[in-house]
Amino acid sequence: MVDFQSRDRRRDGRATDDEDEQDDEDEQDDVTAETTAEEPTAAEQQAAEYGPETLPFAVVTVSGDRTMEDDTTGDIVVDAIESAGDAVATRDLIAPGYDGVQSTLNTLTDRADVDAVVTVGGTGVEPDDVTVDAATALFDKDLPGFGELFRVLSHEQEGTATIRTRTTAGVIDGVPVFCLPGDTVAARRGVEQLVLEEAETLAEQAGERPE
Repeated sequence: MVDFQSRDRRRDGRATDDEDEQDDEDEQDDVTAETTAEEPTAAEQQAAEYGPETLPFAVVTVSGDRTMEDDTTGDIVVDAIESAGDAVATRDLIAPGYDGVQSTLNTLTDRADVDAVVTVGGTGVEPDDVTVDAATALFDKDLPGFGELFRVLSHEQEGTATIRTRTTAGVIDGVPVFCLPGDTVAARRGVEQLVLEEAETLAEQAGERPE
């Protein structure tokens, strides 16, 4: 995994040199309590690192015949996100596999510094195209309009071949997840025309917790 902006959410704040370790126990408790009280929340850390208007994404390419060095589709997705003023918190390339896709998505949607996930590849009908199957099994909420609109946009260029893509989106633990094809043109279209238009609002609404 190539991790560009992963946060260290562990802050101890206690002194570690020999002299401080010999301070009396009450002083150490006071220092620890003060440091804990000042510890920023995950949301505050995220705003400080990326800026309040920047949405941090995770990008995952699912492919059995690419490396990170020749993952041109992943490069295009990253470039589109960053060109729009958002950030890529982490980028990964994994082999096709139901369990691997699910494990990766569970890990990413649990991260405090990831507000949206884009997967690339595995949305077709070949035997190892399992991204959609693995992702939809985890969705708390489906976003069927994403795939429907993607296919409408794609039909103008791809014709009836668009029925072969199962591109979809949904929400996992409050984080929107967008599953795009591995084709570079299709992935760019999906990111620029759909994902970047709606990801921020979806992340805000899906991430709200009931009072």
